[in-house]
Amino acid sequence: MNITPVNEASPLITLDDAIFESVVNDLVKQGFSIQPNRLPVAVVDALLTCQRSMKDSEYQKAGIGRATQFQQKDDIRSDEISWITGSTVEGQIWLSWCDALKTYINRSLFMGLFSFESHFACYDVGAFYKRHLDAFKEQRVLKNQTNRVLSLVAYLNEDWKEGDGGELVLYQNNEDIKGLKIEPTRGTFVVFLSEEFPHEVLMSNRERHSVAGWFRVNGSINAQIDPPI
Repeated sequence: MNITPVNEASPLITLDDAIFESVVNDLVKQGFSIQPNRLPVAVVDALLTCQRSMKDSEYQKAGIGRATQFQQKDDIRSDEISWITGSTVEGQIWLSWCDALKTYINRSLFMGLFSFESHFACYDVGAFYKRHLDAFKEQRVLKNQTNRVLSLVAYLNEDWKEGDGGELVLYQNNEDIKGLKIEPTRGTFVVFLSEEFPHEVLMSNRERHSVAGWFRVNGSINAQIDPPI
């Protein structure tokens, strides 16, 4: 995707800026943003093209924890994932759009978002992901880790119906037991502060596809810049 300056913007980029501004306003107001059917069609189509061409062997069992703490826990998480590296044109379109979102948020909110990582996720019938946080503030503050600070989830599912399950449930805080349900319908995307909002994916009653991503801040030590992840 060719990103042009705002004063020379194409209609597509102008539309993206309107979406990005809506995300920024929501983040300021409530720390999360739900954008039903607002992921640009070109981006959705690119992701669907990539997802539909993938082989089963390109997916791997998802797990929890980072690096040496990584483990697979089917009682907590049972989806499968495939990382997006930008090796395909379709992957590059998605990563470019996310980079444009990062730039807009940094310019508006000075969040210092530094790097981005993303993967496809497939939930087979019966798959779920129990309530969790994407990051813990204590790890970033005390251990100088390049923690996830902003989470992004986009959905690729056609004709999702009530009873299909697989909703994302976003909780306001640790005390919230009701949460806010978001159906994983094509073109919907959600952005939220990774350290603030517990969330879960309810059991899916049909195959469910999504893309998840995380923006990190730089956890530099002694003036050394962390490499992008």
